[in-house]
Amino acid sequence: MKDIRKAINSRLQTKFPNVEINSNDVTEGFARPSFFVETEGQRKALAEHVDRDISITVYYFPSSDYENAIELLDMQEQLESVFDLKFKVADRWLNIEDTNIVKTDGVLNMSFSLEFNDARDILEDSNWIEREHTKPTGPPPEHFETYPVELMEELNLIFDKE
Repeated sequence: MKDIRKAINSRLQTKFPNVEINSNDVTEGFARPSFFVETEGQRKALAEHVDRDISITVYYFPSSDYENAIELLDMQEQLESVFDLKFKVADRWLNIEDTNIVKTDGVLNMSFSLEFNDARDILEDSNWIEREHTKPTGPPPEHFETYPVELMEELNLIFDKE
């Protein structure tokens, strides 16, 4: 998630060099105009990979608390262009999904999600292979001594004779 946050901030700084990006909670005492970026993530681990769903919210605080309608519309169009279909993080491109933009109390909120998966490094964590492939895959061998099982061929031969 750290790489995603860095990539978002880098893209905002490149596109809007004169707009400050706040890194702390923005309760009071911050410069205007400015951005605040919030990230939240969900993770689902599977044997061969990890599914991730990262929710991003970019808050834009306009120059003025009051007369800001045109500024917010202009910023909305620009943010839609900056965070359109794909987003580059490190050496990969991620799909931008579920984009939503709303204005709340004079602040523009753009939210979207990034859904992707990370493959597990099998050489680095080979213990999971041993755990997965050494599990018994049926009844123990002594079960077949007590309850003999006929092969399908034998069943077909019996059926054909009758």
